[in-house]
Order: sequence, then structure tokens, then C-alpha cells
Amino acid sequence: MIQAEMNQALLRGGQHYPASRLRQALRFVERVVGKRTYAVSIAFVSPSAMRQANRRYRKKDRVTDVLSFSLSDHLGELLICYSQAKRQAREMGHSIRDEITFLLVHGLLHLFGHDHERSTQAKRMFNLQEKILQALRVDSRL
Repeated sequence: MIQAEMNQALLRGGQHYPASRLRQALRFVERVVGKRTYAVSIAFVSPSAMRQANRRYRKKDRVTDVLSFSLSDHLGELLICYSQAKRQAREMGHSIRDEITFLLVHGLLHLFGHDHERSTQAKRMFNLQEKILQALRVDSRL
């Protein structure tokens, strides 16, 4: 079972991501990766915090949408930049909720060891991602 704690302190008003949607996304990811006990912390961060984390851990001096940190075999952390996700949702023509769901699924797959650095890895990860997103009725664009 994937247990998640989501820090939405940065978000205001109607920006909050619904807990029911988070539970649904976790359930569909579990179906694909298997029922393992895993705890994940999810936090929305500012563009400056995301840029700093991306620079520190990935040596890329720019804002990104989501970063995944596997802290152990049963614990991980996701950082999501809400303003970047909002911009991407607007550019793609879909809701911010769908964009955050996409980023959650993508980040969770990274926590479970999936990657897209090489084409064979990418094909497997993106196939799993598409399967989960379709089950969640989210556009599975890559």
C-alpha cells in the first residue's frame, strides 16, 4: 500500500488538490507496481525552491515541474512546482488537476525505479504511465 502525505501549504483557495483524487491515483499506481508498503511525502514548492533543488540534485539550473527522491526502498519524496504545472496545463489545454495527476503518476513511477533516460526504459515507463493515466481518465500525452 502506498501511503501519502501531501503538503499544500503553498497553495491558496481553490488550488488545493483533492485528497480523493490523490487516493485514486495511488490506487491505480499500486495496481501497476504491485502492492508494496511505501510512504511518500508530496509537497508543492515555489519556482525558486524547485530551481534550487534541481540545481543541487540534478545540476540543472532551471525550474522543473516535478522531482522525485527515493530516500530508501520504502520511502520517497515528490516535489511539485504548482506554478510550472499551471503553466504547462494552460499550454496543453487541460486542467491543472489533470496536470498534477500526470506529474504525481510520473513521479511515483520514478520512485518505484522506472526511468526514461534510455529508449528501452522510456518505452516501459511511458507504457505504464499511459495505462495508469487512461484508467484515471487523464490525457496520456508524453
